[in-house]
Amino acid sequence: MWKTPTIFSLVKGTGEGITPLNAFDRALLDAGIGNFNLVKVSSIIPPGAKISSLPDIPDGALLPVVYSHVTSNIPGEII
Repeated sequence: MWKTPTIFSLVKGTGEGITPLNAFDRALLDAGIGNFNLVKVSSIIPPGAKISSLPDIPDGALLPVVYSHVTSNIPGEII
C-alpha cells in the first residue's frame, strides 16, 4: 500500500524523435523521470504536501505522476 505523499516535484522536459513515442520518451529522460515506472494519477496534491526538488529515487522505482504533453510533426518547432 502506498503512503500519502508529503512532497511533490515539478519537472519539465523536451524531446524530438522519429515517432511520437520516441520523442515522449526523450522528453521524460530530459525531465529526469525517464528511468522510472510511471503510474499516472489524478492531479490532486494532498493537503500539507510541500514542493521539493526531485528526491533521489532508484531507477525502476514506481513513481506516481501527473503529466501532460503537447506534440508537433514539425522538427525543431517550439510549441
